[in-house]
Amino acid sequence: MMPDHCPNRRQRPLPKILTVVEFAHRFGEEAACLEHLRNIRWGPGLERFACPHCGHGRGWWLARRQLVECRDCHHQTSVTAGTVFHRQRSPLWKWFWAVYQLAQDKKGVAALELAKQIGVCYGTAWLMLHKLRRAMRRANQAAILEGLVEVDETYVGGSAEDSGTTGRGSANKTPVAIAVELDQGRPRRVALRRLERVDGHCLRRFARAAIRRGSTLRTDGWGSYRRVVEAGYEHEAIVTGGGQKAIVRFPWLHTFVGNLKRMILGTYHRASPKHLDGYLAEFAFRANHRWQEANLFDCLLRAAANSKAVTYRQLVTGAS
Repeated sequence: MMPDHCPNRRQRPLPKILTVVEFAHRFGEEAACLEHLRNIRWGPGLERFACPHCGHGRGWWLARRQLVECRDCHHQTSVTAGTVFHRQRSPLWKWFWAVYQLAQDKKGVAALELAKQIGVCYGTAWLMLHKLRRAMRRANQAAILEGLVEVDETYVGGSAEDSGTTGRGSANKTPVAIAVELDQGRPRRVALRRLERVDGHCLRRFARAAIRRGSTLRTDGWGSYRRVVEAGYEHEAIVTGGGQKAIVRFPWLHTFVGNLKRMILGTYHRASPKHLDGYLAEFAFRANHRWQEANLFDCLLRAAANSKAVTYRQLVTGAS
């Protein structure tokens, strides 16, 4: 094995990301977190501010009260109002650390591990992570795939031994639809969603929500995709017969599926069907922003600032 200082060792520059040291230096105090969130949400000069009461676009900052006051109706608004952080008891730096962990670690962070890191109970950490995943999910919905898009389905959860089968028809597993947008053979963006059933109706509903009409869908030869393309898509069917041939013909689909399953098994160990869409949104958010790794922390923080908070009851019942 070559030592690290060997001059013949091929050096690859590390990506410029927010390090732990930089995080502690920038966001070690609550005031610094509040100021950064204010800049992310409204801009340094409040140029993006809009009063939630009257819609007026100008306001001034009340430093002592940490509020923005509308210049027209004088309604006062906090930085966290109407965001994921609205009425939260945990200090902002703990939320920022959860954002950092979800954004910078490609495999995410488990609630138990986060609870140990920031000194909260498991339930609080679990709630924080799922609220951030809900913000990721809403941000993903704005990214509609287009052009050439490969589509397939996979199964998450359970084990092969449960039913003795894999792929379509597997028992004790949750079906998931996946679509990968390609640009000159390279993947650009990905979309994932839990399916109630693996049939043409559910796949069609997924395609209409995630893929722009008029795009070309590249799929395997399964007959249910004929119903999907009737919604206004071009179709390119490739009969693979499964196995290694399918991996060769659809390499990026299988790469993303493999990475998804490693994330769930390696970090979370399992994902219940009720909350699976949250984990899928987390994976897709990082995958779609992988070219912005240096700004991924702010990307997720912006998504959290633009998403309203959900309650524990809404998360448990699955309400939107």
